[in-house]
This record gives sequence, C-alpha cells and structure tokens, in this order.
Amino acid sequence: MPAGFSGLQALETRLVEAGFAQPRPNWILEVAPTASASPKSELRRSRVLIDAESCCWPYKAELERWPLDDDSVPAVLLRHVWQPAIRGDLLGEASRVLKPGGVLVSVSANPWHRLAWRELGRTALRLPSWPQFQWMHLRCDLRLSTSASLQVRGLVPGLVPVLVLVARKPAQPARVEPLRFRQPRLVGGSAVPSQCRAA
Repeated sequence: MPAGFSGLQALETRLVEAGFAQPRPNWILEVAPTASASPKSELRRSRVLIDAESCCWPYKAELERWPLDDDSVPAVLLRHVWQPAIRGDLLGEASRVLKPGGVLVSVSANPWHRLAWRELGRTALRLPSWPQFQWMHLRCDLRLSTSASLQVRGLVPGLVPVLVLVARKPAQPARVEPLRFRQPRLVGGSAVPSQCRAA
C-alpha cells in the first residue's frame, strides 16, 4: 500500500467521523466497492459491498433494489460508489432507505486532484466534480449540511484529494389526527336522575 494511499485513508477517516458527529447515529450502513478499504471508525456499522452491477456481500441484490425497508436506516455512508465501472443509482437507493432526519455522508475522490489521476488515470474525469456532487444530492431531496470550509475547498479544483458531502433527509412532521368527541346520549333503562349533591 503506497504512503500516499494511507494518508488519503487517514484524511477520509477524519472527514467521515466529522460528518457523523452531531447527532451521532447509533449505527450506520456503509456501502462501498469490494476493492475499497473501510476507514477506521468507532461507529457501529453494517457494511454492504458492491461490484460493477450488484450488491455482492452480505447479500446478493441489484444495485438499485436493496432488500431494506423504506425509511429504516439512521445513517448511510456511501464511499467511492461513483467510480466509472459502477452502474447504478446508489444515491437514490440510499435516500430511500434513510430515515427522515437521517444523515448521509458521501465520499469520492476529487477528479481534479493529482492523487486521483495517479490512481485512476483518465477515468478520474468521469468522477463527479464538487458542483455536480452537490447537485446529485439535491435532486434526491436531501438537504446539504456540509461546513462552509469544506464547500470552499471543494470548489477550488485540485485543492483537496477527497470530496466529502454531508446531507440530511428532511424530517417529516408528525401526523396529528384531531380528536372527535361525541355528544353523550342517555340510553333508555331503569336509571333515575338523582338529587344528591357530592360533598
């Protein structure tokens, strides 16, 4: 493993931890390519590995049809799923399973950084740039909550090797059903109204 890669891994770990800092979820669903090393983290997580066309571990499923209920996952980490070989809308699926108010952290190599070019060559140009990365999340009705400093760094081409975007699924307001009271009715029977007063 090259020294540059371990430095990138350490940077990615710090940025991912910061993305899940407030409020800290009780567990996360991490989705990453099979060849991607998982960042060191204290967060409890379940990991789903994907290849070019499907989820391949711990279950086999289509990339766009995860066997998870809608609004069931408190937090999702999408790591390097925008590589040119991967075909599928993982962001849409992550948005579907994310609970309202849940956090989504997305990580991608910066297509304009020299380390991305060293690792991926010309295919780095197929990775999303910062504005495109943000737009992809907005089209899924996610609210961006990335810090201003990360946004500025992402806008300057080649400044940071890793793009990290933090987004939230909007919380749904609670549904309140109005209470409907019925007018009391006297039912026929042998009861006689009383003249007794309570003490």
